[in-house]
Amino acid sequence: MSSVSQWLRRRFTDSHFFFALKVLLAMASLLLAGWWLEQVPAAVTLCLGAMAGALSETDQRPGRRLGQLLLGLLCFFAAITGVTALIDTPWLFGPVLVLTTFALILAGAWGQAAGKLGFGTLLVSLYAMQGHADSPGFWYQPLLLTAGAAWYGLLSWLVLLAWPYKPVHEQLAQCYFALSRYLLAKSRFFDSPDELHQGLRHQLAQLNIQLVNSLELSKQILNRRLHGDERDPELARLLELHLLVQGMHERAASSHYSYQQLNQALDQAHVLAGYQILLAELGEACYRLGLAILTHRPYQPGKRIAWELSALKDQLDYSHLRRHYSAELMSPLRFLTRNMEHVHQALLKAERLTARDGSETALSGAELARPAPRSFGERLRALLNPNAILFRHGVRLSICFALGYALITALDLERGYWILLTILFVCQPSFSATRQRLTERTLGTLAGIAAGVPLLWLFPTVESQLVILLVCAFVFFTQVRVHYSWAVCFITLFVLLAFNLQGAGRDPVLLPRLLDTLAGCALAFVAVWFIWPDWQRRHLPRLLADAMEANAGYLRAISRQAAGAPPENLAYRIARKQAHLADNQLAQAWQNIRVEPVSKHWLNLCFEIAYRNHTLLSYLSALGVHRQGLPDHFVDEPNQRLCTAADALRRGVPLPAQPPLPAMVNNSEDEWQILTHQLHNSMALLVNDLYQLAGGVREDAQAAVLE
Repeated sequence: MSSVSQWLRRRFTDSHFFFALKVLLAMASLLLAGWWLEQVPAAVTLCLGAMAGALSETDQRPGRRLGQLLLGLLCFFAAITGVTALIDTPWLFGPVLVLTTFALILAGAWGQAAGKLGFGTLLVSLYAMQGHADSPGFWYQPLLLTAGAAWYGLLSWLVLLAWPYKPVHEQLAQCYFALSRYLLAKSRFFDSPDELHQGLRHQLAQLNIQLVNSLELSKQILNRRLHGDERDPELARLLELHLLVQGMHERAASSHYSYQQLNQALDQAHVLAGYQILLAELGEACYRLGLAILTHRPYQPGKRIAWELSALKDQLDYSHLRRHYSAELMSPLRFLTRNMEHVHQALLKAERLTARDGSETALSGAELARPAPRSFGERLRALLNPNAILFRHGVRLSICFALGYALITALDLERGYWILLTILFVCQPSFSATRQRLTERTLGTLAGIAAGVPLLWLFPTVESQLVILLVCAFVFFTQVRVHYSWAVCFITLFVLLAFNLQGAGRDPVLLPRLLDTLAGCALAFVAVWFIWPDWQRRHLPRLLADAMEANAGYLRAISRQAAGAPPENLAYRIARKQAHLADNQLAQAWQNIRVEPVSKHWLNLCFEIAYRNHTLLSYLSALGVHRQGLPDHFVDEPNQRLCTAADALRRGVPLPAQPPLPAMVNNSEDEWQILTHQLHNSMALLVNDLYQLAGGVREDAQAAVLE
C-alpha cells in the first residue's frame, strides 16, 4: 500500500477528521444549494442549525439515534419559536431565559444524551437571538435552524447505518493508544536517575487519567450496543478486545518492587535496560494494535518481543549466578518478567481476534457492568440538592445569563448576545475547567477576530467567504476535542462570517464581538469564583473515602479470585474498575487543586494522598495479575483499616486511634510467599500513611467549612 493511500486511510479512520467531514458535507450541500438559488442568508442560517445539531450529537445505535434526533428537533423548534416570540418583550424573556437555562443544565442528570441535548438547545437558542435582527419573518429562524439540524442529523444517521460499529472501533483504538503511551512512560523509570522519578510519576498519573477515561468511554459505547444474547461476530470481537485491554491495563499498572530500590539493589545496567526496552516494545506493539483496530486491518505483532523476553530471562539468571542476588530481589523480578510475558500473550490473542477468521469470536458469557436504573423520584431528589455539582452549575450559569442579559438590555446591545454565547462555552462546573476555558476562549477569540479583519478585506465576495466558512467549520471540528484554543479561533471566524453573510455585514461587528467576549469571560470568571465555587479541596474527604473503600473491595475481589472464582468474572472487573475510577478522581482533584487559589499545604496534602493511593493501587494490581492464594490476615487487616477511615470521613467524625499495621516476617523460600510478604509490608506502610492523612483531611476540611 502506497504512503498516500495509507495516509488517506489513517485520516478517514480518525474520529475527529471523520466527524468534521460529516459536518463539511452537510454544510457544503446547504451552501451550494443556497448559492445556486441566490439564497445565501437562508443557507447560512441552515448551517448554523447544522452546527448546533452536530455539537449536540451523542453516540447511539441507529434506532436510538433516530429517536434522539426527532426529540432534539422538537426541542430545537420549541426553543427557537419561544425566542422569536418573547425576545422583543425583555421583562418576560429574561426570566424565561434564566429558568429554561437552569432546567436544560439539570437535564444532564439523565445521562450524556440529555446533557448534550440541553447544551445544543441552549446553543441554537443563542444563535436565534443573535440572528433575530436579520430575520425577515416570525417562522424564518424556527424553520431554517431546525431544518439545518435535521439535515445534518439525517446525514449522520445514514452514515451510522452504513458503519454501525465505527464509533466502537475508534474508541477502542484510543484505549490501546492510551495504554501504549502509559507503557512507554513507565519504561523510562528503568533508565532514569532518582531525581527524575517524581516528574515521571506526575506524567504517569496524567496518562493513567486518560487511559481510565478511555476505558470507561469504551465500556459505555459497547453497552449501548449490547442486547442480551443478540451479538454478531463483529461486536463479539470488539467486546473481547475491550476485555483484553482492561486486563492489560491491570498488568501495566502493577508494581512488583520499588523502582528506586531496584536501581540501588540491582547494579546491572544491562538488566535494567532489558526491562526498559521490553516495556517500550510492548508499548509500541499496543500502538500498532490500536492502529490495526482503527484501520480494520489484521494486527501483526513484532517478533522481537518473544526474543527479548527469552534474552531477559537468561540474563537475569546469569546475573543471579554471578552476583548471588537475594531471593527478596529475584522473586519480584521473576514475577515482573512473567507479567510482561502475559502482556505479550494478550497481544498474540489480539492477533487472532483481529484476523477476522471467526476463531476467537465465541464469548464464554462475558458481560459488562450496567448502571442500576433509578426512578424519576430518586434522580430528582439527588438532583435538587445544593451539594450536587450539576445543581450548582445550573444555578451559576443561570445567574450568569441573567447578569449578561441585564447588561445587554441596559446598554441596548441589539447584537450583544455574543456575551451569552461566550458564557455558555466558558462557564464550566469547576473552577479549574473554567479558568482553562477562559484563557483558551479569550486567546482564540482574539486570534479569530485578528484573522477576520484581513480576511473580510481580502475576500469581499460572497463565494470566497462561503469557502472560508466551510474551511473554518471543518478545522473547528477536527480541533475542538484536542486543541480548544485553535478550535475557538476558527469558530470565531465561522460565526463572524456567518452573521456577516446573514445580513449583519453593514455593522462594524469585529470590535463589538471582542468586547462582548471579554464581558462574557469576565462574568463567567466572577460567577465561578463567587457563586457556590466548587473548590476541589471540599471534595477531598469524600474522594479519599471512595478510594479507600474501592481499594478494600478490590483486595477482597483479588482474594476471591485466588480462592478459585472464575477468572475475570464480572464482580472482579467491577471491583477493579471502581478502584481505578476512584484513584482517577483523586488524581484529577490534585490536578484541579494545582490551579485553584489554595495554600501550599492543601496542594501538598492532595499530592501525598493521590501519590500514596496510586502506589497502593499498583501493588494491589500486582496481586491481581498473579492471583494466587492469600492468607486471611493479609486481606482482613488492611481492609478493616481502610473501611474504618472511609466510614469516619463520610460521617465527619474523628478517626479512632489505632496502632500502625505491623510488618510480616517471611520464613519461606517460596517465590510467591516472598513476593506477597514484600507487597504486604509495602501496602501496610501506605495504608498507615493514608490513615494518618485521612485524619488530617477531616480536620482541614472542617476548618475550611468554618472559614
